[in-house]
Amino acid sequence: MKNKRNFFYLTLLALNFLICSCKPNMAPPKFEIGNDFYYWETTADSNLGDAMKNMRNFKKLEDLSENNLMNIFGRDRHFVWIRAEFEIPKEFKNQPLGLVIPHLRFAEQVYCNNVFISQYGNFPPHEISTLYKAHFFSFPLNILNQDGKNMVLIKVFSMGDSGISSHAFIWPTRYAYPAFENINFVHTRIYMLFFGIMLFTGILYMVLYANLKDFKEFRIFSTLNFVTLFFLVYFFATEIPAYNEGMIPHLIFSKFTLCIPGYLIIYLSTRFASAYCGSKTYLPIRIIRTAIISVQVALTLFATSYDFLLKISMLMMTLVMIQIALGIFELVMNILNEKTRTNALQVFLGYTPFLAGITLDIALRIHDNTIAYPYFMIFGWQAAIAIFIGLLARRFGIMYQSNLRLSNHLIEEVEIRTQDLKDANDALQLLNDQLESDKQRSDIDLEMASVVQRKFLPRPNKNFKGWEIATCYSPQSKVSGDFYDYYSYNDILNGLTLFDVSGHGLSASLVTMLSKNIISRMFQTGFRKQESVDNILNKINNMILFEKGDIENYMTGILCRFDGIDSQGRCKVEVGNAGHPYPLKYSISKDEVYELKGNDGKQHYGAIGMRGITTSFARTDLMMAKGDLLVFYTDGLTEATNPEQEQFGIENIKRIIKENHDKSPSEIIGSIMEALDDFTDYENVDDDITVIIAKRTDEKDFVSDEEHDEDYFGQYEELEAVDDDEDDFIY
Repeated sequence: MKNKRNFFYLTLLALNFLICSCKPNMAPPKFEIGNDFYYWETTADSNLGDAMKNMRNFKKLEDLSENNLMNIFGRDRHFVWIRAEFEIPKEFKNQPLGLVIPHLRFAEQVYCNNVFISQYGNFPPHEISTLYKAHFFSFPLNILNQDGKNMVLIKVFSMGDSGISSHAFIWPTRYAYPAFENINFVHTRIYMLFFGIMLFTGILYMVLYANLKDFKEFRIFSTLNFVTLFFLVYFFATEIPAYNEGMIPHLIFSKFTLCIPGYLIIYLSTRFASAYCGSKTYLPIRIIRTAIISVQVALTLFATSYDFLLKISMLMMTLVMIQIALGIFELVMNILNEKTRTNALQVFLGYTPFLAGITLDIALRIHDNTIAYPYFMIFGWQAAIAIFIGLLARRFGIMYQSNLRLSNHLIEEVEIRTQDLKDANDALQLLNDQLESDKQRSDIDLEMASVVQRKFLPRPNKNFKGWEIATCYSPQSKVSGDFYDYYSYNDILNGLTLFDVSGHGLSASLVTMLSKNIISRMFQTGFRKQESVDNILNKINNMILFEKGDIENYMTGILCRFDGIDSQGRCKVEVGNAGHPYPLKYSISKDEVYELKGNDGKQHYGAIGMRGITTSFARTDLMMAKGDLLVFYTDGLTEATNPEQEQFGIENIKRIIKENHDKSPSEIIGSIMEALDDFTDYENVDDDITVIIAKRTDEKDFVSDEEHDEDYFGQYEELEAVDDDEDDFIY
């Protein structure tokens, strides 16, 4: 143990001695030559000899700004010789030296002591710009004058925002080249990293949009990232062999990287802001935006030369500023709007790094225009993209959680409804199993289904306070697509329904049992909330569409609500009609029977459960006085035909009601059915028939009908014993 401790201390002592004995490898200071540049404007065919002969014509380059050559000669094409002289400091002697020019555009050839060193970019006619890349030139020992002056001559092709950096410096090659690489990383290569981020983000959000069509902002955001890819290529194009080899003409390259993508970024940014806020852009703004981007793209595409692009640059920047101003105006309007304020503030937060980058770019160039700073607005744009990735991910997460909660709630609702229908489903499942195993028992099983369905229906005759109701329920086969129901509380009638499901047989009866529970629950809820009957019918339609799935059956129906008694004993009634035959009202005061076609002032169309069909349900508001009658029926009654194929029709019903209005509802129904039998010559009808008559009575005359229970249940016992071939109805 002691030996280990001694070894540890000796190791620490050795490391301490090694660290203290090391001296830092300090690089000597750079030797800047950019302040002593001289220039001479020449022609494209001038050579080194011409430059040597015209030394006295060189002028001092007093302008040290980033775009000094453009400031002197303009944006047009020019050829310029740049001269600089230097003596090698003693600490640099007998070492290969490197010249680093942080910024020089458009293209150049470099000579040192009359020896050609290297070239960046290409001169016309196949010009290639060096763009934002720094330039490094290595001066070998054999051409350097160690004890006297050395002369550097640079032939520059100047066009556009051209200039030569006043911070050019000479340094030993082992220091100059790493400095050159560091400058290139900041000015060019870092954009390759941004390119990869944009590519990944664009693909990700395009895939998300393909599966989430409602998220329009995902599509615009993805497109914005893809457009930015092309814009970024302009900044690191010198790292791409295809560009350096001149495979892409500089004019076409500039159009499809710097120009058109730049305009599209601004255009898509304003559109993304609108989509993210969820606001609708004013039509004039949309027209102006589209016109601006169309003009910008068209002028750029049809530009025949780079000079033309330079000439229209001020026009293009003006249009860009208008586009930005429109976007700011719309963003401010969304901030002022309480509904879109939160999203608009998030958009403002997202674009804050980009705006900060623009501000920093302007401030730095005003402070010192001699340095070619990187464009911090592009760095800010990357930060903005990162913020919007987070915001869109949060929005997607909220939507996912909301859908998850909704799904869980729907599962619970399905379980509740499944429990409500369990007894009926068990009976029907038993019926289906028996049909599959023994075809001979099909009639018996169908009879069982008829019993189950009838038990879902209330008693046919029922008395409430102020109302006497009678019902005739006559299915065309053992099971029916017709169903009705009463809704009451403490013998007070709240509502009444009659619905007719399309089709016949088991499929229609299944829909009746599925729908009856839904209609009952939706009516009771709507009644408590004082909703109108047409609104309740709309909710019933939506719920049944969801519940029945791909079942094609639809239904028509009447939903009647009884609410409020005036001082004269009249009852306020709302009748909602979902594509059903018009109900009838007999008015004792007018001694007339008329159809209730709706008096809510709306157009009426559609039925319940028809997928993809727009609906508008009728509503009739009326008052019922003592002795007035309400008559509801299914189309099986009016469309019943005689041997001559004439329909029973509505006029026969009106006549019978008017002639028998002073009788009880049961007696009136009996008269109608007798007239129907006479009309059809006792032939079987082709559809289910249900008739309900509600008569307004004096509430003081109300007598509970519990005494009729034995008769009511006895009707079902007779039903179960009836012969299979017998057609029957209850009234």
